[in-house]
Amino acid sequence: MVSQESFVPACYVLTLDSPGGRRYESASKQLARFSIQPKFVNGIRFEAGETAPQYSPWLNMLCMKRRMTQGEISVYLGHRKIWEQILSDGNEMAMVFEDDFFIRNDRYFMQAIADAASFSHYWDIVKFFDFRPKRIIQSYRVNETDFVLHKYTGSGCVAYLIKAKKAATLLNQGRIFRPIDEDWSYPWEHNLRILSVHPNPIIEIAPELGGSLLECERMQMKKSSRNWIRSIYGNALTINKNSRSLFWRRKIVSQIMPKPNDAIAKTA
Repeated sequence: MVSQESFVPACYVLTLDSPGGRRYESASKQLARFSIQPKFVNGIRFEAGETAPQYSPWLNMLCMKRRMTQGEISVYLGHRKIWEQILSDGNEMAMVFEDDFFIRNDRYFMQAIADAASFSHYWDIVKFFDFRPKRIIQSYRVNETDFVLHKYTGSGCVAYLIKAKKAATLLNQGRIFRPIDEDWSYPWEHNLRILSVHPNPIIEIAPELGGSLLECERMQMKKSSRNWIRSIYGNALTINKNSRSLFWRRKIVSQIMPKPNDAIAKTA
């Protein structure tokens, strides 16, 4: 079992900022409190009208209600760049942050990391932040931390712990066509076991750091993608997702996650 007092994971921060910038310095100062020296990984920048060869507009049209924005493509490729770095560095697991994170409670944050590591055979990804999380289906108490399985994986990839083996699996996906957090709400596609720390020890502070780099672009894309054909097709996608998600949750709870008689498990 991993020592709760000494375990400090490898740490990576996705950023478009440079040393001395508000986001870069905010991330550096917070992690310095734990003697963590993160690796800052520069995100992917696109010129106006430019896109990425990894993005598939056809798969996007088939599997999503709207087109992805350049910012969403950039963020997804940035996370993939970090996963490649994790594998290159030979880490078994790592914490990944986007540069607009804020740690609400130092002790709770480090305790959650240690507790997650102590039962790592039950998960692939543990999220430390969820935007508007869905209903909790199952809850697992490990030492001092509650880990929960939501009806759907919550939005936001501001902070998460990921196992290297699953990072390698995700990198096998050759084309991207949904934002990374929406992709994770389809966990059956990559056999993902995603839990969240409850309550979240991390929040997003984009407004304090100059505003969201994605929100304005995302809202414009949603408006431009609206039409009755896309809306009807979107409803069909939602129905299919609901049914697939139900079967996946049942599989997770009954076959993969701890059974109710295990010491760490409890039903929510």
